[in-house]
Amino acid sequence: MRNVGNAPTLIVWIICLVLFIVALVAQFGVVRVPQPAATWSWIVGFGLLLVACRVRGL
Repeated sequence: MRNVGNAPTLIVWIICLVLFIVALVAQFGVVRVPQPAATWSWIVGFGLLLVACRVRGL
């Protein structure tokens, strides 16, 4: 089967998931993550997911 549509590839999805987990862990204080890294993980992860949904093959 071909991947028809604008769904992100598996590797992009995994990268976004890792960034989301880093942000969640920082938000709830499970692991101490420096504030700029915690904030940017939300921004980069969500932005990458939005771009990946619009760009075919990303």
